[in-house]
Amino acid sequence: MKNLWILLLLFILVCSSALATASEYEIILDPDPDMDMYKGGATTTLTFWEIPLSLQIAYISGLLGASLAVYKFLPLLLGRVKENCKNQNRDGILEFITANPGTTISDIERQLKLNRGTIKYHLKMLQIYNKVKCVRKGRVVMIFKNSYKHSDTEQKIAFFLRNDTRKFILISILREPGITNQDLTQKFCLDKSTVHWHISDMNNEGLVDIKNDGKYKRCFISPTIKADVERVISESEPAILAS
Repeated sequence: MKNLWILLLLFILVCSSALATASEYEIILDPDPDMDMYKGGATTTLTFWEIPLSLQIAYISGLLGASLAVYKFLPLLLGRVKENCKNQNRDGILEFITANPGTTISDIERQLKLNRGTIKYHLKMLQIYNKVKCVRKGRVVMIFKNSYKHSDTEQKIAFFLRNDTRKFILISILREPGITNQDLTQKFCLDKSTVHWHISDMNNEGLVDIKNDGKYKRCFISPTIKADVERVISESEPAILAS
């Protein structure tokens, strides 16, 4: 570090001498004929070394200050730019959001084992760089990659997919149109009231149509959003949908 300072000072002195030798300063003693000051004076030119010592010191001090600022802050600035452009944790968070549209901070914390404060910081930076967007659904804040414009319906589907029980019920209805609430109860070993509550909620949100068949209720994905359901599920659960 000491050698670097010595080299820097030598560089500044050499540059100062070169600039000073090449520079000339013109002193105009009679700038305005109407002024009485310096009336009758003449215009002359001075070299750097002929100007007052205070001006020489001010010039060299300014050059030293500028060089010191560059020396101290340029590495910091370059390091910050590099850190912002590429960060392993941030890349991992963005990759997780891309694979899991509608994910939450809690999901990221649980799956990536990162500190919540670290996640919030990186999400803020990703928002600044316009990489992700946050959508509030009730008390839940869902996070989406910003390159794909999710419609309100797709955001709603992503919200339902966050819950494992709802996710498997929704996928089962998609793969087996007309499946009954009794079938779902047996398939997932769930209480009848639990299945009824989830199906009713999906029906109220316009995702599932219900048709009564005696004492059973047959469930269908609403035709108008079937393509949206398939697209969102294929993004978040490609292996399940393909199986």
